Amino acid sequence: MSGIFDVFFENILPIFVVAAIGFVLRRRLGLDKQTLSKLTFYALSPALVFSSLVSSQIPAGEMVQLAGFALVVTTSVGVIALLASRILRLNRVDTIALMLVVMFVNGGNYGLTLNRLRYGEDGLARAVVFYVVSTVLVFTAGVFIASLGKANWRTSLSRLIRLPAFYAVILAVGVYSFGIELPQPLLRGIEVTGAGAIPVMLVVLGMQIADLEDIGRVWLAAPAAVLRLMVAPVVAVIVAGWFALEGLNRATSIIEASMPTAVVVTILAVEFDVRPGLVTSTVVLTTILSAFTLPVVITLLTL
Repeated sequence: MSGIFDVFFENILPIFVVAAIGFVLRRRLGLDKQTLSKLTFYALSPALVFSSLVSSQIPAGEMVQLAGFALVVTTSVGVIALLASRILRLNRVDTIALMLVVMFVNGGNYGLTLNRLRYGEDGLARAVVFYVVSTVLVFTAGVFIASLGKANWRTSLSRLIRLPAFYAVILAVGVYSFGIELPQPLLRGIEVTGAGAIPVMLVVLGMQIADLEDIGRVWLAAPAAVLRLMVAPVVAVIVAGWFALEGLNRATSIIEASMPTAVVVTILAVEFDVRPGLVTSTVVLTTILSAFTLPVVITLLTL
């Protein structure tokens, strides 16, 4: 039991403290969220992705394993959510909403921070792989699912190619694969920029939660939270075994897969009118409950 409390106080509570600062700044001072979000999206996050991948000592084969894990876990929990919707006899729109909140996780501002606090830079480098794959899936599979199977793939593709992190991955893979040595001032500048990503991400997370409205339909948010926070970690453990992940690769991947629902899913829900109230409720509920479920997952699985 002491292990669970240790994880909570050392790794989880600091995240909520910083997020709370963003929450208060947004509610009390009306601090502009859009500017910070764009700063993170277009500069800090891509710099973090690039510097983490370039500076990492992860062999190319392991990167492929980590990316494959993220893809299979996301797909698997989506299938489980679909099956659960049949058991719950949900209509089509509720089914789509359930799949969205179960499949896509907050692997960025929450997941990356937790892995960095617990495992340092090596853990962060591995968690970045899951984060990148998850981000790409949100703007492709997520858009497709949210539009009830009638997605405009041109729109999906245009959103994907506008992702700065997408290009950061391509450049990082090129630099990593060909052993290109970047000028130290340039690399250090990118590293310093990326270092600002995590604290700003957490502030933005708090501000996003402060802006969440239309919270309702808790009756369906509850089973969604169970699938996201309790079933998904089990799936992650099984898939990690399939991919023969060990050590840091296994620990960081399972933790990323056990994160609460991504806040960005609320944007898809509003844009495609897919039960915004349910999606918002699930984001809030899973984020709060994750403070208790993540320490248990980490402790029980000795991650």
